[in-house]
Amino acid sequence: MNRKATTLLFLGSLVLLASAQDANQHGSTETAMPAHDQHGATHTSPAGFKLEFENESVQVVRITLRPHEKLPMHDLTPRVVVLLTDQDLKITFPNGEIREEHHRAGEAMWVSGQRHAGENLSDKPIEFIAVIPKQK
Repeated sequence: MNRKATTLLFLGSLVLLASAQDANQHGSTETAMPAHDQHGATHTSPAGFKLEFENESVQVVRITLRPHEKLPMHDLTPRVVVLLTDQDLKITFPNGEIREEHHRAGEAMWVSGQRHAGENLSDKPIEFIAVIPKQK
């Protein structure tokens, strides 16, 4: 798998956390999202998620990951990711493989589903838009 796709997989996985948002949060579209590790334990991610748009076909989520923020191992569904900021990431896969990825604001790509954990290596927040197709 190429480095660009791997990085986008990590970023897209953040969207998976956003798609788990509870509809009963009194209309709030920005919150911490639950994630599940490989043992089924639930963790709360402090990453910021804001629903920008949703209809019967797609969900569009703005995601912000704070400086040096870490996300636990989680699954990702396929989506398009548009990077709004430069990104320096560490991605860890279930087999223990670790990769560092570096990308520029403005990149857009398709991300396939995968399982991994991630960390923002930067002293600045990471921000991106995820466009998640809904299954019919």
